[in-house]
Amino acid sequence: MLPIDVDYSYSDVPIHLANGFTNSDREIFDTYFGGVTLFPVDLFKKVNGYSNEYWGWGFEDDDLLMRLTEQHIFTDTIYYEVPKLNTSALYLHGDQSYIQCPNNIQLNKNFTIHMSFKPDEIIPEFKKMFDEYCVFSIEGWDTTIAYNSFNRYKFEYWDIGKNCHQITSKYSYPKFTNITITHDRRERHLCMYQDGEKIGEHILRRKFLDTKKAWFNIGIGATERDDDIKSFRGYVNDFAYWDKPLQPNEVQEIHKSQGFSLLNDYEQYSSSDNLISYYDFKHLKLKSNYIYDEGKLLNLKTNEYDATTQHCIPKTIQSIERKEISIPARRQSKFEMMEHKPEGYLEGGWKSKSTRLNQIRFYNQVRNNETDLATDGLTTLNFKGVSKTEQDNYTFISVEL
Repeated sequence: MLPIDVDYSYSDVPIHLANGFTNSDREIFDTYFGGVTLFPVDLFKKVNGYSNEYWGWGFEDDDLLMRLTEQHIFTDTIYYEVPKLNTSALYLHGDQSYIQCPNNIQLNKNFTIHMSFKPDEIIPEFKKMFDEYCVFSIEGWDTTIAYNSFNRYKFEYWDIGKNCHQITSKYSYPKFTNITITHDRRERHLCMYQDGEKIGEHILRRKFLDTKKAWFNIGIGATERDDDIKSFRGYVNDFAYWDKPLQPNEVQEIHKSQGFSLLNDYEQYSSSDNLISYYDFKHLKLKSNYIYDEGKLLNLKTNEYDATTQHCIPKTIQSIERKEISIPARRQSKFEMMEHKPEGYLEGGWKSKSTRLNQIRFYNQVRNNETDLATDGLTTLNFKGVSKTEQDNYTFISVEL
């Protein structure tokens, strides 16, 4: 990073500087604390500096930000809005907890698929390079809606040439979310919406690879595979399928009027006649009370119990209106990104295994307070001094690890 317009003057709190680029559209998400950071020496010592347990690219800055919050050192605070709900839903806990519904979705015709759900916090699995939690899937050459361990929501599909395509959200927290996918066959136009706002679109060059499976899944990627089944953990609130592409104002209305029945038109929503399947996950019929091994779910459009649940638990969602997150204090700056080989998140995955191991360490150990931060950092750093040069108020030190 080459500084173009950067204020390096003293700050008595840690300040993140690498937050603006003249030649790059790099995403700066709220908790990003990497790149260039200005730190008072006494506070850097107070948090024991950086951890020594991260290798390669990634997550050492997340660890450092967590040290600040644990030591109650100043950070800014943001709030993100969470739809206020007090409703019933089904909780899916992974491990063969899913729903199978009759698949009447025709991918190569006009359609809209809509899901409301809330993923649990990420729990990385050691044997995988990344984690993907499928909330909707048509198996085979899987067509999926998922949340993944890159903190992004994703729609993935295959074309008839067996090429995989994705539309992916920006960095987004695991919160109650509406994802809507629309397909206009005539215009060959595919759109993905998150919470009523369009976040991506494709012009289709080839048709969908439609496996025409008898069932589609809610809460699992694949029931017919032994591994990589991509189980979802979290709440599912409703699912709907229309045989037309909803208009943007209709998608916004459904998000704004969360909880209204889709069986009837209201305000900007005018497509109830095109609704084909609709589940609100509240109308569940169990073989025995409180035995959740298997049940039947009501399709509100057909008034038939045509979907099967496996190990799904009815629960109540009571969401707060907003959630507080600690983020680094920032000083607006401009840098030019120098030409370099990209690391980290690249083309839908981590470039190197070391980044994945860093993620597993941060999520599974550090965030769960399984590591004593006081014993990992400056006090345990081993290095050999090579040279030291002082100029004005600056000291340049070269070391070997």
